[in-house]
Amino acid sequence: MWKPFRPDKSQRFLFIMGHPRSGSSLLMHVLSDHNKIIGFGEYFIKYQNFESLIKSEFDIRRKSLQLFKKCKYIVNQVNHRSVTPNRDVIITNSNKHVILIRNPQDTISSIINLSNHKNMPMSQETVTSIYMDRLSYLIDFISLLKPSNWVFIDYDELIEKPDEILNNLSVFLNLKNPLKKEYQLKKYTQKWGDPSSNITKGTIFKTNSKAITINDDLLDNASKAYKNAYHFFKEKSLNNF
Repeated sequence: MWKPFRPDKSQRFLFIMGHPRSGSSLLMHVLSDHNKIIGFGEYFIKYQNFESLIKSEFDIRRKSLQLFKKCKYIVNQVNHRSVTPNRDVIITNSNKHVILIRNPQDTISSIINLSNHKNMPMSQETVTSIYMDRLSYLIDFISLLKPSNWVFIDYDELIEKPDEILNNLSVFLNLKNPLKKEYQLKKYTQKWGDPSSNITKGTIFKTNSKAITINDDLLDNASKAYKNAYHFFKEKSLNNF
């Protein structure tokens, strides 16, 4: 059914390129609440070829009940390397990318707490490795992009000064109506992406994350990787917030 479907020529794809527990579900809710952006949470499709890209748009539109609505962007969260086996599919002269990262203490704690909640415990070593590998991937990824097609957001800065960050993001996306920190709950809320109750608050706010004690050496290595990535993205981004 989706094969004859083609996107509007004036429309672009927008990808939130983050890591697990980076805050991408929160940003997805904010973005998909805009009337010119269509999204449906973290859509786990493997972007192997152009056909899979078009299929993802059809499915996102269908699930969000916006099959024929004109929009400026179709948005998806990409937090895992497995989702982009062929990076060339999502890298074009027109697609936009938001690089989103979060500090290691909160990220590692959140991943471990979530994995324990799902009865699928993960070791600190495994989680730290996933986190650092993803940061390295994102650094490599932006080298393939046109400087004007990506922007960097740090999760803590989004939480601390949401109006400023969202206003600048609106300019980057060329949106006439700016993004707002408040959003409506969606059909995908707590199902596709962040399953926590925090996402149901309908606004950006500072949470009281349950921090765990992380091995000193692991946290030190992760912190160095985070600081390196943070400064790298800040320096390279033309749209520095």
